[in-house]
Amino acid sequence: MNPLQLLDILKLGESEDLECKKSKNEVPKSLWDTYSAMANTNGGIILLGIDEVDNELIITGVESVDKVIKDFWSILNGEKVNKNILKNEDLEVIDIDNKSVIKINIPRAYYKDKPIFINGNPYKGTYKRNYEGDYKCHEDEVKAMIRDASEQGGDSIILEGYDMCDIDANTLKRYRNRFVVVNPDHIWNELSDEDFLRQLGAISKNRSTKQEGLTLAGLLMFGKGLSIREAYPYINIDFRDERDSNEEVRYNDRITIDGTWENNLYNFYTMVIPKLTEGLKVPFYMENLTRIDDTLVHKALREAFVNAIVHGDYNSQGTLKVIRYKDHYEFSNAGNLKISKEDIFSGGNSKSRNPKIQTILRLIGLGENIGSGFPTILKAWNQQHWRLPQLEENTNLNIVTLNLWMVSLIPEECIIKIKELYGKKFDSLDELEILAIVTAYLEGRVTNSRLQTICNNHPNDITKILYGLVQKEFLVEEGYGRGKIYHINKNYNEAEDANIDLDSITGDEKKLLDFIVTNGYTNRSLSEIHLGFDKNKNLRLCNKLINKGLIKKIGTSNKVRYVLSNYKEDDASL
Repeated sequence: MNPLQLLDILKLGESEDLECKKSKNEVPKSLWDTYSAMANTNGGIILLGIDEVDNELIITGVESVDKVIKDFWSILNGEKVNKNILKNEDLEVIDIDNKSVIKINIPRAYYKDKPIFINGNPYKGTYKRNYEGDYKCHEDEVKAMIRDASEQGGDSIILEGYDMCDIDANTLKRYRNRFVVVNPDHIWNELSDEDFLRQLGAISKNRSTKQEGLTLAGLLMFGKGLSIREAYPYINIDFRDERDSNEEVRYNDRITIDGTWENNLYNFYTMVIPKLTEGLKVPFYMENLTRIDDTLVHKALREAFVNAIVHGDYNSQGTLKVIRYKDHYEFSNAGNLKISKEDIFSGGNSKSRNPKIQTILRLIGLGENIGSGFPTILKAWNQQHWRLPQLEENTNLNIVTLNLWMVSLIPEECIIKIKELYGKKFDSLDELEILAIVTAYLEGRVTNSRLQTICNNHPNDITKILYGLVQKEFLVEEGYGRGKIYHINKNYNEAEDANIDLDSITGDEKKLLDFIVTNGYTNRSLSEIHLGFDKNKNLRLCNKLINKGLIKKIGTSNKVRYVLSNYKEDDASL
């Protein structure tokens, strides 16, 4: 990282993935809470030698750099933290304005390494990170991380007191019928129901304690609804068809726990999947002169559904939810991602939270266990030239959501609607700005992480674009840091910019104005570093732009900043 990149980071302020700490001659004690929190969430960057003064980040520098670095590695490899997940290259010293800043990159911990905790006690020293900073995890969060670290998965638990009496015979019969169709010569077809369930892993025995009974996988897949609710009263499953929803009718069809069916996972899947593909407007294709109606999109929807089932955390409170909208599908389940989104999108990795349930479904041709499920979804959506799938992880609410949008990246009808709202100023936007606005319009909001999935720009560049669109009043922002989301400004008014004579702006003035639009503000130091303007030239240009009504001056003394004339301090987070 170079000094200019550091300045860009500081401009964005502290967020979920950035923490700044004052450090002169020693490692701050609070650093270790942040180390644990970032490792257990999505990773991040810690900067030592940065202080916050009047809500502004100031470079104070680290004086004893060698000592602080030595102490940091010594503590990290000692008894303070349960595991060191850093490499030597994760620590870097950046020199700027004759001051040293230590940058520490904290990666997201591998699921087998979690929880990352301090002071020897996972239940008292495990932290996570949200939009407000580091918080100590409660016991259920720690237990979830410990369960996820096990290769056996959360569905191998033997449930005391549950046996064949808790299995719904009709569900098991329908599963076995499909098993025979898919595997006509399989030796398991001759087994009794109980022995068949043993082979599936739905019944298991602890050889040490001699305990035998239904596993969580067996009960959830084939169990009676009442038995499931007795064992896990907080489990919920829900399907809704909201394609024609309006103010008076929220949904046209719904399948949920209502006492009209045995609410196990196999029944839920077989009842819902036809409703997901019914009337799906995807062209058939021909193979060996035979019409193939089961397209790649149909397969992708099955993969998405199976993924939600096998990755759900059924030991924690939450809902396995599937919603069909007019222009997209939504799949969500309780739990956090076991591997990063980058690994999921690239494929080849499968770290199921419920490997026994995954096996039960795979044996009848549903889903794979080699990490090919998500690439199948991506291939189908690329084939239709639809917007890339939107995978989101909410570590605070313990929910993973996948949205499959059935619209193009930049639909022409969407452009027409946006032009009606923004007028001629829309024509001045570049490709990335248009993509951000269209995404906000179609999906109801846009975030930095969402744009990263549909373009190749660096996160810092995306942040600048989003910030610039807020300053231009095309978008309005909500929240802080990584949790910040942007919405379409439906109250946009182009009239206030109508009288600006852009032809009167000189080359250097335009250069300075463009920097303020992109960066959000400028000051003497930034103008010198980024634009090469000395103190006097910067002051002269700023005064000219102020006189033309394009920018204004805020702050006093050494905190003076120049911002756009329509800048609102309440909306900014410089």
